[in-house]
Amino acid sequence: EGLTAFHFARKLSQDDSEKWFQLGGKSLSCFKTWAMHSTWNWSNKLLLLEAEYHFSIGEMEKAEEKYYLAIKSARQHRFVHEEGLANELFFVFHASNGNAEEASYRISQARVCYERWGAFAIAERLNTS
Repeated sequence: EGLTAFHFARKLSQDDSEKWFQLGGKSLSCFKTWAMHSTWNWSNKLLLLEAEYHFSIGEMEKAEEKYYLAIKSARQHRFVHEEGLANELFFVFHASNGNAEEASYRISQARVCYERWGAFAIAERLNTS
């Protein structure tokens, strides 16, 4: 819900995006609470949501740092599918900022993660992106 909310907050007009920012903010609040109770399960998810939040409000350096940390946390906790998702969203971040080389690397990393997880259809979808 939070990732979707921040996606729409970036894509819609300022008037329409406010409700999506509020929804994303509620998700952030919940994730912070959950991460306090189970860092293992929730830290990478919280970091990814924070990355999307910072991306949505134009704080690109903070967003980039959070994407890196989300990927690192997902890898450390062996959430290969969430590592793939973090790389995929990091691809969107770099592509939207005109960094084609890093975007290409991130989408390839996402494919590797999804294939390792057994999600071959998702990996194939990324090949056609």
